[in-house]
Amino acid sequence: MKLYFENSDALQAGIEILAEDLGFAVAADPREACVTVETQAVDEDILKLSLKGNRAKITYGGGKARFFRGLGFLVDWLRDDVSERELTEAPLFRSNGAMVDMSRNAVMNVKTVKFMMRKMALMGMNSFMLYTEDTYEIENRPYFGYMRGRYTKEEIRELDAYALTLGIELIPCIQVLGHLATMLRWSAAGAYKDTSGVLLVGAEKTYALIDDMLRTASECFTTRKIHIGMDETHDLGTGKYLDQFGYRERREIYFEHLGRVAKMAQAYGLEPMMWSDMFFRMSAKGISGYSDYDRRVVLPEDIGQYVPQGVRQVFWDYYHPEEEFYAENIEKHKLLGKDTVFAGGVWTWSGHCPHFSRSKRHTVPALDACRKGGIRDVLATVWHNGSEACLIMALAGLAWYADYDYKGGFDEESVKVCFKAACGQSYDDFMKSELPEYPHGGMAGISRSLVYNDPLIGLIDRHVEGLDTKAYYTGVKEQLANAGSGIFTPAFDVIRALTDLLIHKADFGVRLKKAYDTADRETMAKMAEECDVIAEKIGALRKSHRAAWMTYNKPFGWEVHDIRYGGLSMRFETAKDRISAYLAGEIEHIEELEAERLRFDGQPDDAPITSRFVWYKYQAITTASIL
Repeated sequence: MKLYFENSDALQAGIEILAEDLGFAVAADPREACVTVETQAVDEDILKLSLKGNRAKITYGGGKARFFRGLGFLVDWLRDDVSERELTEAPLFRSNGAMVDMSRNAVMNVKTVKFMMRKMALMGMNSFMLYTEDTYEIENRPYFGYMRGRYTKEEIRELDAYALTLGIELIPCIQVLGHLATMLRWSAAGAYKDTSGVLLVGAEKTYALIDDMLRTASECFTTRKIHIGMDETHDLGTGKYLDQFGYRERREIYFEHLGRVAKMAQAYGLEPMMWSDMFFRMSAKGISGYSDYDRRVVLPEDIGQYVPQGVRQVFWDYYHPEEEFYAENIEKHKLLGKDTVFAGGVWTWSGHCPHFSRSKRHTVPALDACRKGGIRDVLATVWHNGSEACLIMALAGLAWYADYDYKGGFDEESVKVCFKAACGQSYDDFMKSELPEYPHGGMAGISRSLVYNDPLIGLIDRHVEGLDTKAYYTGVKEQLANAGSGIFTPAFDVIRALTDLLIHKADFGVRLKKAYDTADRETMAKMAEECDVIAEKIGALRKSHRAAWMTYNKPFGWEVHDIRYGGLSMRFETAKDRISAYLAGEIEHIEELEAERLRFDGQPDDAPITSRFVWYKYQAITTASIL
């Protein structure tokens, strides 16, 4: 397929970048092309696309990404042999994009970031936040991001230029107070360390570090926007700060620091934004069982005076299915300043699989509230806690945000068309990729717990009792057999290998404990041999995961998964040895299996298990001992 473009000088570089993805060639002469595409930029924020025979026209306003969305649809029509069609869309939001976590071990390589940006541009998304806690290079600070796969300044500049070609604003998203534990672990950072993850406010060396952060961002990014973090600093002022400066109210320390950092950023010509959660937490005194953005919080009327002028607030939440929750908090944010940004989430941070059902259940009411509440800028956070998942899978969730923007509401059939035009994949296949999370039929995933649950200690076993996991995962394996293609294949391979492992492993501890308690020696002998099968499946998952990691990410951080999978394999070797020793009469008891299984959630034994969801970190799932 050859296309000829008219009046496209400003778009030409982006068209050539996207031509390979879309499967067409750019014709130098209209006589060589099957379709001539006229382009027209207008002041109105709009996308109009028309096709009639061998002529097409794309009218767009509000940035290049509007055009590229139209281009994606046009090529999709041509592939489907459509000869005449029209489309008009008026975007709701000024900016719509993603914040992708590059700090929780998995740092996407440059090639993958470019891939995501291409697909986002074809959806019409126009912003990309690069969340980097310490994973970017700061000159003369060798321990900042040491052995973490940090981006060099040259890599950031390359990504920035690439983004601009696609009509995407690449925005730095850093931390200037908390979430810096991986940097503060080094003795070289002792001069600006308050607690394990929080900077020492008031220390001049801290502000020298922050100045270096801001200068680096100013030098590497074209945009003047910068996200400075400032979230979840719950232990601020309780470590070295307390020793050096004495006790002060957390809010005093926080606002003092915020004011100083804001002035520093603005001195570089930067326009800071920040997560807003701490304003709510600091206003929540006396509220028991507080959760972020608790609806019971009443912000003081004068709280806005503590927000430095020009610092925008980013309201984040991905936990609530009620539109009223988002609407109320959008209204409260007006006290903190104008032009609030909303950040939802595509859940990729609770295991090997994306949690699409949970994400969608919270995304639609959030975007409804944004539309009604006059929010102009939205983004989807794609976090990576645990770093098991392949973040490119989140593109299917980003399609919700993109299509909602252009359609003015949520229409899943329309989302499928958007996703197919941009990514060339089956949306339904991506939605199925979450199936390994839900053998319990619940609303939150448990695969991480099932993977890391120990075969002998079995901290999660009580929550698996009564589930026919073998039948469930056998069915899931069949459903995922042919899902995903091209660059997405390694990501789906990880989920397939996970499913194959859980056919055998998910209820292993429950079955072993039952066989031991009933003196079923025949079953125990079979389970000793099954340990070898499971170890082999663990190895297969590790290899699939490693192949995907090395495809999408820099190699740093993978060592954590070698340690986890290696340890899990060794535990099954130990389990086999313990079972065999018992059956051979070499030991009288298997003490680990003698121990009573308690509920992981700490609830009374006779309380119903209303949710089998166990969203804990690897360390907690694996052992009750110190790791």
